[in-house]
Amino acid sequence: MNFLRSITRPALAAPFVVDGIDALARPRRHVEKFEKVQPALERAGLPPVLHSDAELLTRISGAVSVLAGLGLATGRAPRTCAAVLATLNIPLTLVNNPVWAVKGQEARKQALSGLMRSAAVGAGLALSAVDRQGRPSLAWQRENRRQVKAAIAQAQAQVRAQYEPAASA
Repeated sequence: MNFLRSITRPALAAPFVVDGIDALARPRRHVEKFEKVQPALERAGLPPVLHSDAELLTRISGAVSVLAGLGLATGRAPRTCAAVLATLNIPLTLVNNPVWAVKGQEARKQALSGLMRSAAVGAGLALSAVDRQGRPSLAWQRENRRQVKAAIAQAQAQVRAQYEPAASA
């Protein structure tokens, strides 16, 4: 892992680990945030099963957040962990920054700022999810191997044609 990755991965993961621990230890505060935006989420089509036991959902989300955050920070399955965190970041961003539900210009400005900040973190996680650390993808490796084999076969055929005795007529 290069120097930049060794700094950025733990930095991207830290808020998720801290927030996940808080959700596990003190889920009530997180549930209250969810309950504030629940009516808007229901109007948007949120399945009722998700809010039937918000405290359990909060604890599960916290545990997933901690585990994926630690995985990303330590470099264990970093692409998978980044993808999990990027996916988890979407509902967390909507619950923590309900721009549509706040009243007052200053509160709306703060919620919008939080929304943009969370979107930036999500974009960083998406980039981490596709980062191959300079290694090509498996599809590219397979296609390259096929092209190299074809080029070798063609070169061998040319060498054979050049050095084989000409067929006498």
